[in-house]
Amino acid sequence: MTARRFDVVVVGGGSAGCVVAARLSEDPARSVLLIEEGQDPRPIPEIIANPRRQGELILESDFVRLYEAERADGSTFPLISGRVLGGGSSVNNLGVMRPLKRDFDAWARFGGPAWSYESLLSAAIALEDDPDFPDSPLHGKGGPLRLNRAWKFDSPSDPPVEAMMAVADQLGIPRCEDMAVPEPYGLCASPYNLVDGKRQSAVNAFLDPARGRPNLTIQANTRATRLMLDGSCVTAVEVAGPDGPERIEAGRVVVCAGAYQTPHLLLLSGIGPADKIERVGLAVRHRLDGVGENFQDHAVVYMTFSGSAGLREDYLIPKVRLFVASTPGMDHGDLHILLHPSIRVPGMAPLLPVSIRLLEDRARGSVWLSSADPADLPAVDPRILSHPTDRTAMLNGMQLLADFVRHPRMAEFYGELVTPGEGESWEEHAVGSHITYNHATGTCRLGQADDPMAVVGPDLRVHGLDNLWLADMSVIPVIPHAPTNLTANLVGSIAARNIAAD
Repeated sequence: MTARRFDVVVVGGGSAGCVVAARLSEDPARSVLLIEEGQDPRPIPEIIANPRRQGELILESDFVRLYEAERADGSTFPLISGRVLGGGSSVNNLGVMRPLKRDFDAWARFGGPAWSYESLLSAAIALEDDPDFPDSPLHGKGGPLRLNRAWKFDSPSDPPVEAMMAVADQLGIPRCEDMAVPEPYGLCASPYNLVDGKRQSAVNAFLDPARGRPNLTIQANTRATRLMLDGSCVTAVEVAGPDGPERIEAGRVVVCAGAYQTPHLLLLSGIGPADKIERVGLAVRHRLDGVGENFQDHAVVYMTFSGSAGLREDYLIPKVRLFVASTPGMDHGDLHILLHPSIRVPGMAPLLPVSIRLLEDRARGSVWLSSADPADLPAVDPRILSHPTDRTAMLNGMQLLADFVRHPRMAEFYGELVTPGEGESWEEHAVGSHITYNHATGTCRLGQADDPMAVVGPDLRVHGLDNLWLADMSVIPVIPHAPTNLTANLVGSIAARNIAAD
């Protein structure tokens, strides 16, 4: 094998990895290599840049990776992650929402005061440029990530959305113009990563401005296959790249491969629980029982209604959502409810799908090695909707939605319930048809040194190893009540700050 050496090797160029590589290469004396298993297409292809091609991007492109997962009833569904520079930020639905204050407070119970809302708010704000709230202390100005609300409450709306607003007003659901407040709630105008109608991924926002630096090397189409250990130090990263296998020596290593691939690489390297490593014939090099555990995601269930005769095909549903509580008396929202454009099938009445997205996950799934071959995907047991409280919350959300669309104003457009069908158990429908929001979280969570299931400490350094950090959604101990892209950017910023200060 050939050998190169870098001060920092960043494994994974996703939402966090782009931030880490860009921030650490700001010091011209520090050499940084960013490894990405997927492509680095230049220029960014239209299928990624154009949000109207989202369905085609997920279903027909090579820029996503699909993990087969099993539901509680034995049926299967795909879990999705990005396999291209930018990771999830290059293939997601562009939602960019800050975690709730209660999310930061939950993380602080594992990571201490450094992970509190008060400690991290300024770092979150610094990531953003939000022209809709130029004078608000809760919003950034001039940061790398541009927020855009293409639809606001005073924007022109098609009749179904006007009806939605009217019903929300009659039911006492407040209007939420700003989802960056500590506890947003109600009918919300959603911010998105769009600049001039094009996707703004972590590549656009963070990495592209750094590409010209001579101390930053970006190597795509390269899979990290193993971390080489010598005692408590990672000495090198073994990779399979375009020119074959290579051993890259590193002063520091930052793994940012995501909640599926980060534990996968650690386990392949002998870092993790003994049973998960030895079952595929590998040797344990550094035991950490939490690697691959604590998996969480947001459950998504669709209900479909028949469209009324007054529903026009050109009605568009803007980016507006209900952010509400599944249970009366709950002091925060735990559901996103989104209207979707109509589905048209020749010879049939239009169909109107609506999704209910549960923002909490009390079950804990796991990720483990399917084999010792680095090219094989890890196995995943998400355990979504296996906790009875989660099932109850989802069923309550389905009933809330059904009641909402039965209101006379909504009934102008939303007719009879088509799925679940008449007589079908709603619980069976939820358990047997759910997918996820694709917000995989928690598989190498942070915690203090005396926490037996913690993988990284509050500074995101791996417990017991001197020069290995993790920086992606795998470190977050409790899934946030929000899409995870902005959280991943924040984790990358935190890791880069800590490594630079080390």
